[in-house]
Amino acid sequence: MRLRIRLILLLIISFFRKRLSLIDENVLALRVLPNDCDVISVSSDRYVALMGLADFNITLRAGLLSTMYRRKWVPMTSVASIRFRHPLRMFQKYLLRSRTIFWDDKWIWIEHVFERKGRTQALGITKVMWVGPDGVIPVSQTIEAAGESLSPPPIPKIISDLQSVEQQIKERQRY
Repeated sequence: MRLRIRLILLLIISFFRKRLSLIDENVLALRVLPNDCDVISVSSDRYVALMGLADFNITLRAGLLSTMYRRKWVPMTSVASIRFRHPLRMFQKYLLRSRTIFWDDKWIWIEHVFERKGRTQALGITKVMWVGPDGVIPVSQTIEAAGESLSPPPIPKIISDLQSVEQQIKERQRY
């Protein structure tokens, strides 16, 4: 993650913010900094890094930091997909709205909306799993560690479509 200063600030601020459910919308108020840009607008790889920061914010706000540290769990992103609509330019303020939209036994799917003045600039989805010293952590264990009891929602069409694309990519890969 290339966002070390933002990550440290997020960690500090998280101690003063109220706890949220794993399925609540998490909002980060951000500003485009010069190191976010390729020339005058946010570079495509930075959007993906910001989505990773937002994923971590969900972990923090759900109260999972101490569990993650104690059990040596780390998040791993397998898929990050994004659709750009309007560029974010240097020094502009924007909101990054993130929420969990689906999960199964292994994966959590998170939607990220980059918004400026009420207008969607970009929309992304990440597919995240937790890995510990003994391998993949079941999502049910993560939910339990957050002190919640949740059932997965019905699979959204966008997730089933992305799973289909992911399967096609897997089939094309040479191992």
